[in-house]
Amino acid sequence: MSARRRPPLPGLNRRPLAVAVLYDFQRLVSEARRAARWGADALEIRADCFPRSSLKPEILRPALALVREETSLPLIFTLRSRAEGGRLPRWFGEQNRLTLFRAVFPEVTVVDVELSAGDIVRNVVTESHKRGRYVILSAHNFSRTPSDRELRLLSKKARRLGGDIFKVAAKVTTREEMERLMGFCRQLPFRYKVFLPMGPLGTETRLQGLFWGSALSYGYVDAPGATGPVALKSIVAAHHALRRRPPA
Repeated sequence: MSARRRPPLPGLNRRPLAVAVLYDFQRLVSEARRAARWGADALEIRADCFPRSSLKPEILRPALALVREETSLPLIFTLRSRAEGGRLPRWFGEQNRLTLFRAVFPEVTVVDVELSAGDIVRNVVTESHKRGRYVILSAHNFSRTPSDRELRLLSKKARRLGGDIFKVAAKVTTREEMERLMGFCRQLPFRYKVFLPMGPLGTETRLQGLFWGSALSYGYVDAPGATGPVALKSIVAAHHALRRRPPA
């Protein structure tokens, strides 16, 4: 079966997108509406942060359908594994994750799955593309900044698996580490890439995705949670300012 043509993410070829991260199931629709009003380009649904009672296809899919109808924004569906910082219950295995990915395909534009998800990553990529969806292949390191060699190996794996967007989130402790990580992002010949330095030094670069070549910048709506320390309003304002800046 041939893959369907994937719908483009609006504006992605011209500028980075401001992504609002939604992790509160009870306030999912209200925060989505607020994010849309504030200028979000897309919404990330961090379903691994939802209560376990909502992690069922018959509950999750209608909730996402409502968000999509209320905002008309592209939805990025993330169900982060515990091994890479997710908050899923310990009993929630890889086949449970695959079942939920399959359930939400009709309602989302992008799915985010870890490069390390060996049991399901190929299924997610193949089935996403058959349904015309994009795939973010992500890697997270909460203890240190990967070396350039490690980053090259990760990017090659993402390309080999067929990822549309390559994403790295890594801890930085010095300005040199931050600049090396984001310099790698700028030079990497991957069509769409997202690099997110974690830690106090990372805030600055999350507001300057356009400068570094990072395709997506993530921010919270009401309060920091699964998203990091940057508010959506700040990201939207920074993107507008960078786009108005005259070329050097």
